Amino acid sequence: MINEAANSCLALAELSRHGIFSFDIKSCKFVYCNPSFREFVQVVDDLLPDSALSMLIHPDDESYVRESYARLLKSNKKKGLEFRLILPDQSIRTVRIEAFNTITKDKKRVITGIMEDITTHKAHNDTLNKFSNKKNALLNILSHDILGPLGTIQNLSAIINKKLITAENREMSKFINLIEKISKRSIAMVRNLLTQEFLETAEAELILRRTDIVAAVRGMIEQYQESDNVTSRTFTFSASNERILIHVDESKLLQALNNLISNSIKFTEDNGLLELSIEEEQDTVLFRLRDNTVSAFRKFTIRPFSRNSRA
Repeated sequence: MINEAANSCLALAELSRHGIFSFDIKSCKFVYCNPSFREFVQVVDDLLPDSALSMLIHPDDESYVRESYARLLKSNKKKGLEFRLILPDQSIRTVRIEAFNTITKDKKRVITGIMEDITTHKAHNDTLNKFSNKKNALLNILSHDILGPLGTIQNLSAIINKKLITAENREMSKFINLIEKISKRSIAMVRNLLTQEFLETAEAELILRRTDIVAAVRGMIEQYQESDNVTSRTFTFSASNERILIHVDESKLLQALNNLISNSIKFTEDNGLLELSIEEEQDTVLFRLRDNTVSAFRKFTIRPFSRNSRA
């Protein structure tokens, strides 16, 4: 019965479109690779040395893969990791591997895993994130440039309406009252839209993925920079390294940064400066947002994340 099950699993592995492999830790060789695996890495040997795969790893991902491999050797739990390969035809592909550190019947330690080509999926996901980040930046910009004037119109309409209480101005008072109501409804509509958008982001499931956070944040800041003439603010961005890779939920992190930038826009005068920087430290990544907040508003920025804060 066991042999029949083993044969069935082997047959399934041979037919699978995903790469399936078994790696002997002691001999540092792939003792089994299914056809999909061999076809993907473009080799034909049955017993592949570890160099057959390690030589294909993208230089920027080598240290990450080696660290993940070292952690896997210390546990028997699965390890899911994403990294890039430069194949013999010079194409760059992103793969995801689910690996298990196991011990065979003859006491050999092997790493068995499944490799999936996620290049297309990742490119699609990156495109969706790019447009989502642009949308969030635009919402913050629009909220600043729409809510401000609408609030002014509403307040001025209320003041004028109070002065037009005489009988001869009754008709004019109706029009002013209509303007006040329309602006009030418009403000409520914009605020409801923003609230709903932010709630949907907050309630979404946390998905941690290895992300080049420099590229992601730079794309968001470029959207703000394109609106310099609209917001009357100058936005700058800098990073300690050209690429900083971290496991993060990109949408949630960028939404948090968008919220901070939105607050900074509120508390800086026209022609103000907002500087966002990323610094990679030994075990952490530091995000720093600087602005030239008007001194009169400093008291509102002491606790920007407090639920009841006026900020």
